[in-house]
Amino acid sequence: MIFDSHAHVVSDDMTRYPPAPLSGSLDRPLDNPNTAEKLLRSMDELKIGRAVIVQRAHVYGYDNTYVCDSAHHYRDRLVAVCCIDAQAADAAERAQYWLGEREAAGLRLTEPFKGANTDWFAGAAAQPVWELANRLGASICLHMYRWNRVETLEQLPPILERYSKVQVILDHVSNLAAESGPPDYGIDAILVDLVHYSNLFQKFTTINFGKLAAQNLPAAPVVKRVVAEFGARRVMWGSDVAQSAGTYPELLALADTAFQDLTASERAAVLFDSCDQVYGGRWRAAAR
Repeated sequence: MIFDSHAHVVSDDMTRYPPAPLSGSLDRPLDNPNTAEKLLRSMDELKIGRAVIVQRAHVYGYDNTYVCDSAHHYRDRLVAVCCIDAQAADAAERAQYWLGEREAAGLRLTEPFKGANTDWFAGAAAQPVWELANRLGASICLHMYRWNRVETLEQLPPILERYSKVQVILDHVSNLAAESGPPDYGIDAILVDLVHYSNLFQKFTTINFGKLAAQNLPAAPVVKRVVAEFGARRVMWGSDVAQSAGTYPELLALADTAFQDLTASERAAVLFDSCDQVYGGRWRAAAR
């Protein structure tokens, strides 16, 4: 069984689900979009049991209707992760709507523009969002870039301590510079210092593997090192299908190669157990 922790879907009904990208314009045409139905057909072909469908803010902005509608309609297979603006005055209300009324499994926060301060996840408006997630047992993904990685990781410890019931996932393993090579593969002290927070998880995606493949560098040693630091049950895999280049089979093949040095139990944990630990409870509740 595989639980893909990071898949993207886009509707082919532009009237019901009109694009509203945060940037103001689409970054690519929406020809032959990866609808929820198309995703599920691909999952069936690859024997992928479940998936977390993550909001495409580059397409829909903070309107998470399509991922929530898809997760509700296919609640035996899919769960939704929604994007919100955690600096907005109504951030807590929006989080309550998506997590409560729309039964999303978690939230995703990211820097709104290059050079923004850490208020996008650690500001005053964001604190009620964390409190709500802590009360509901919801997860929060943090997406950082290379340019804001250090300052983001520096702000994490008090949040991880204060909101210990929130399972925090670092998308793309904090965008570490894995291509820097051995012995550390970009796994620096600021990341390793977070190991003892048991509510922190690492997510490998095709973004990590694609950067390495572009330079003809192996991904397996990087994965092995992160698993050695955090444990396999705190590391998960997400395809990033419909965002990263490549077909779903190609993205899964990249993962197969990246996980080749793991033991059978470690591989099972990364491909299923860790994601199920974070999202399985919400998935089972929604599926009832």
